[in-house]
Amino acid sequence: MIRISSWPRRLLVTVVCLAFLPVTFSQAAKEVVVTWGADLSAEDKAKVVKLMGIQPGKEPLRELVVTNTEEHNLLGETVPASYLGTRALSSAYVEPLETGNGIQVSTHNITWVSRRMFAQALVTGGVRDANVIVAAPVPVSGTAALTGIFKAFEAAVGEKLPEEAKRTAGEELYVTRQVGESVGHEKASRLMERIKEDVISRDLSDKAEIIRLINRLEVELDIQLSASDVEKIADLMVRIKGLNLELNDLEMQLTQVSRRVDEMLSTETGTKGSVRSWLQRLLDLLAQLLERFLSYVGGARSGIDHRR
Repeated sequence: MIRISSWPRRLLVTVVCLAFLPVTFSQAAKEVVVTWGADLSAEDKAKVVKLMGIQPGKEPLRELVVTNTEEHNLLGETVPASYLGTRALSSAYVEPLETGNGIQVSTHNITWVSRRMFAQALVTGGVRDANVIVAAPVPVSGTAALTGIFKAFEAAVGEKLPEEAKRTAGEELYVTRQVGESVGHEKASRLMERIKEDVISRDLSDKAEIIRLINRLEVELDIQLSASDVEKIADLMVRIKGLNLELNDLEMQLTQVSRRVDEMLSTETGTKGSVRSWLQRLLDLLAQLLERFLSYVGGARSGIDHRR
């Protein structure tokens, strides 16, 4: 009879048991997803692909389409139809990241919505820990792009985001834009961010309290709002408070996002605009290459550590 010492026997039992364990890591793997605007021509799509710095067919991407009807269905209750337009041109790339990495946003041909504003709205909508690229073949405001981002994120992580949260996120962008038309977009963005943080940190749900907060921040930030804008902001914040967002989570998700207004590609014409656009594309490409290199190194290191 063959005798097996205790240590090899325990090892053999462990190996046999592991062989019958279900393989769950592949099921838990998250996809990289791109949602293309349904009204992109072949030429438009080629421009967006170049702006995003991706290679469909050569990279493991899941590709979906987002329509203008979907944009209206999702955001039509909180954003006027005129802001959503009649065509879907914005496209979104979403890559899920490890927990704690926060939301990282790049934009191309988005003329009004800053990276910080996109990230703020995405947190409201329930997006967490993701690298997001938003691009259009021609300059667009960016309000309707949220639909494609949400659709891509849901497909990437395999989970549906709350409909109320997504609609509230669309309203957040719209209200910020409306306020910005009277006080300036940068001031409006800073104001909305401060109000949102205070509402969450101080657990404010009473509309009258929120209006007093808005009035105080008007003075502090040297901004004068109309009565209509104050009402819109207060109503929005009541809805945001109902989503039960956490301030620590909000701050962590925004750590990777620049506070400055971001127009990654110049919408100017002439030589100056061409040089600025070329420079920005070069910077975008270098940033993406560095990010992918660091991601590869991190993955390889993780694999080595795992094998050890």
